[in-house]
This record gives sequence, C-alpha cells and structure tokens, in this order.
Amino acid sequence: MASSITVAGIHAAYGAVRVIDDVSLNVGGGETVVLLGTNGNGKSTLMKCIMGMVRPSQGSIVAEIDGIHHDLVGRTTEEIVDLGIALVPEGRRLFPRLTVEEICCLAPIVPRLGGS
Repeated sequence: MASSITVAGIHAAYGAVRVIDDVSLNVGGGETVVLLGTNGNGKSTLMKCIMGMVRPSQGSIVAEIDGIHHDLVGRTTEEIVDLGIALVPEGRRLFPRLTVEEICCLAPIVPRLGGS
C-alpha cells in the first residue's frame, strides 16, 4: 500500500516568535514534493514538527502507512522514526564518500541504543 502524510493547519513558534502560521499540505503515495523558500520562512521548523522535534501549538500531522493512520503530534522522534519516517538534513557531509542511496540503506543496520 502507498503511504501518505497530511499536515493540516500547523502553527509553531519558538517562544513568542511565530514561525509557522496555518500551514497545510498533503503528500500522497508515490509523490515527490519540494519545500522551497528563503532562509527564515519555516521550512526546517515544519520538518521538525513532522519529526516530533518541535511540537506545533495547533494543527495535525497524520501519516498513513499501510492503510493505518498515525497521528504524529505528541509522538517522540524515536516513535516517528520507528514508523519509518526520517529526516535527512542536507549539506552536513556526514558521509562524504557515500551516495544518497547508500546513506538511506544505513538506517536499518544501525543498532538501536538502549535495547531492542
């Protein structure tokens, strides 16, 4: 089954500084979507909301995986990664000699810290 993610009416801030105000988008199964904008327009904050690193003050983020809906707001980043959702930041040169495909293949073989 195809997976999808729906972001609806997300609001997020760092303290009193509002960064995201009523952002909505849907990425359907098999789609590739690009999030573009100049510095300071909330791209990274939106991705951090999806990954559970920043908690939105309003709105919903729902991933549909194998026909099951998962509400991501309120989940830890680890729980979201366990669903198979990940964020790969660009430009960090963590593995300069690996291709993007090789880096993506690393995730399943990296041992989990703290147990299972």
